[in-house]
Amino acid sequence: MKKGILIGIAVAAVFIAAIIGGGFSYVHSMQNSGTFLRGTVINDVNVSGKNPEQAQELLTENFLDRQVAVQENGQEVLRLSLTELGYAVDGDAVRKALQQCMDTEKKDFDSVMKGLAGGSRFRVAVPFTVDDTAFTGAVRADALSVPRKENVNAKILYYKEDQECRIQPEVQGTELRDEELQSWLKGEIDRALKEANQEPGTVSGATADTAAAAAEETASEAVSGAVSEAASEEVQGTENGTAADAGTDAGADAPVPEAGSSEDEGGDIVFEIPASLYVLPEKRAQDEDLQKKCEILNEYADESITYVFGDQTETLTFDTIMEWLKIKDGKVSVKEDKVQKYVRSLAEKYETRYMDRVFHTSLGTDVTFPAGLNEYGYTILEDLEAQQLTQDILSGEPVEREPVYQHLGPWGDPLYLKRSGTDDLAGTYVEVSISAQHMWYYIDGALFIESDVVTGDATLGQDTATGVFPLAFKESPATLRGGEGKKKYTTKVQYWMPFYEGQGLHDAWWKTVFGGNEYMGNGSHGCVNLPPSVAETVYNNIQPGTAIIIYY
Repeated sequence: MKKGILIGIAVAAVFIAAIIGGGFSYVHSMQNSGTFLRGTVINDVNVSGKNPEQAQELLTENFLDRQVAVQENGQEVLRLSLTELGYAVDGDAVRKALQQCMDTEKKDFDSVMKGLAGGSRFRVAVPFTVDDTAFTGAVRADALSVPRKENVNAKILYYKEDQECRIQPEVQGTELRDEELQSWLKGEIDRALKEANQEPGTVSGATADTAAAAAEETASEAVSGAVSEAASEEVQGTENGTAADAGTDAGADAPVPEAGSSEDEGGDIVFEIPASLYVLPEKRAQDEDLQKKCEILNEYADESITYVFGDQTETLTFDTIMEWLKIKDGKVSVKEDKVQKYVRSLAEKYETRYMDRVFHTSLGTDVTFPAGLNEYGYTILEDLEAQQLTQDILSGEPVEREPVYQHLGPWGDPLYLKRSGTDDLAGTYVEVSISAQHMWYYIDGALFIESDVVTGDATLGQDTATGVFPLAFKESPATLRGGEGKKKYTTKVQYWMPFYEGQGLHDAWWKTVFGGNEYMGNGSHGCVNLPPSVAETVYNNIQPGTAIIIYY
């Protein structure tokens, strides 16, 4: 009986020894296989059953396919792979590093045992280069999926109700400069990739203390046929490029997420555009110069220039004036071009002398006087008005006045009487129709007096001039002189009211007939002859500058 037991033990011992010997033979074959052991992970990529060249291709492919996502306020605005960004890997350097990993993993029997028992994990540096042309071509502000918003500068606004200037704050837009966007993103990507490349080394899946236990486990598996099964799985892992029990996705090494960047679940590198990258508005509310300008403007904020045009006015308010002010080194000046342009606009609107004039007659017709026949009215002296306006603005006080007009003609005669807005007659004028031989005198829109008259003798070429003229002056009594040679004359009149080159309104005490065709053959030397009583009434109620309007 004892002999039988001893024989059985001996047979079992021999069998176990054979199995253990087979296990050691399997370990030895793995050590010399030229491929990474089962469960080997490099840079988080399972390279089980891969030789260094195959592992290098896998690591390089996954590295370059890694996606870079740029976000703005949490919204993705750009997504590109490292390849699309111009990145490339130094394959030779990676292969050398991988060979070193394999040499470390298989340097001796114990290393192989540890690797087989718990797998090995390595990190290797992945040297890379960047094609700057490709990078700058791919990364541009206009390549972002969300359109850029322009900045709105801070500005000074005038509030009429409060007569106060206040600063309206700027609005930060999303404008980006290409070169700054490119520099930032490249720096962030390079930093993340370089940090991921730091501290390369080996982390063994089994410790030295557990090496014997691993060997015993291998022997036990051999007893039950597990050795051949493991070998079968190793072959399968080589074919598929991944071990069944790796437990990790094949993918490139991910950068360590930091401020401004993160890694999503898919392993993408995600960066958030920092607020500091946006182009700042040129003018901001906190700018000292802008605040000082606002303070100075408020010293003028209650001023206005009111122009008087008879019973109408036009006011230049501070919301316009403030745009004309220049402030430099605390000193205030006025933009000349703005003042001159405004004065020109006043002249275009309110000047009436030497402008075409349409006059509605007492006979119900319209007469057009060309500019050359319109010597009555208002002319703004633009240079002097610009000087006065500049002075008024710099005074900082409200001003009300008429524009600076040319008030007198070359001989000191007034050029106008009154106006109401753009109406320079304002209802007061003397109207003479040569064809009707009649006169009307209106004061403030009401007919004051009318009468038949006698004008210049048309048969002798002594026609009364047509046009619109200002009454130069009035004189009583007066002596009229004119003509030459035998036609020379001297006539005394009681009421003399000249309007154009020796022609005027006056009493004709020597005449008994007025109106009709009296002017044809028995007319004046060009004056408008009035009955004495009419002349007296007109004289006593007319002022120099009153418009005298004569037409056919």
